[in-house]
Amino acid sequence: MAKVTVVLLEAALELIPEQIAGHPQVVRTARRYGLRPGEMLLDAGIHWKAMRSLEAWWRRGRPDIVHLSLLNLLEKAPVREGLAEVFVHLQDGRVIAFSPGVRLPKNYDRFKGLMAQVLRLGRAPPEGEPLIWTAAKDLREFLGNRGLILLSEDAEVEERPADIVREAYETGSAIGFGAFPRGPFSKDVLSLATKMVRIRGGEPLKAWDVACALSCALYDLAERLKG
Repeated sequence: MAKVTVVLLEAALELIPEQIAGHPQVVRTARRYGLRPGEMLLDAGIHWKAMRSLEAWWRRGRPDIVHLSLLNLLEKAPVREGLAEVFVHLQDGRVIAFSPGVRLPKNYDRFKGLMAQVLRLGRAPPEGEPLIWTAAKDLREFLGNRGLILLSEDAEVEERPADIVREAYETGSAIGFGAFPRGPFSKDVLSLATKMVRIRGGEPLKAWDVACALSCALYDLAERLKG
């Protein structure tokens, strides 16, 4: 059965970088949770002072974007029943896969703890059948010969989510959208895009709104295929 592949691109999801591990803001957070700095996710809502010394800090430290976007896509019938699959592409290049049977924590702190484990160990749970794991070392390896339909506010072409999803289903191309707070896509991602399009509508959409629009379009596709 053909599947629609959805990828959260250049997700602002990473462990605390070593260069700010000793910052007072980071140390206080680590003590509060009983963790070492390197066992926690970078979070702009908590570590905003420490982050200002990092390169391209404005693109980083937003696990909430990933959390909300995944909640709008995973655990939905199109994913559970095999019509769609969801991946997260990190800014360090790795691509993370999610089992159709995964149940993400709704609690934000628990989600951060789970994803920190995945980034440290390459999988979760640590033993047994993985529900979340590293699928590829970079986006190029992950895509292989597949195309990438890149959803971007800068695209000249506008299309409805239903048309985007149908094209992905029929051609095997992946659908990718940004999961970082601001700024353009990297040159690496742009070089892999075989098509750029923006979702038809008025104002630019947040990442979780894009995820919701795609989720609804996947439900519509599932109904048409059954019909």
